[in-house]
Amino acid sequence: MDNQWFFLAANVVVWGGIIYYVYTIRQRNRALEKDLELLKETLSKEG
Repeated sequence: MDNQWFFLAANVVVWGGIIYYVYTIRQRNRALEKDLELLKETLSKEG
């Protein structure tokens, strides 16, 4: 019976880590998209 709590705790930790990892990847992706748009604007102004 006690092992069920450890299993639940492990699942919460693992899923929490996965959700945090996906969140950070989305944040980095948004930052990269902004940088890419800025680069496109800069290149179009120069060209």
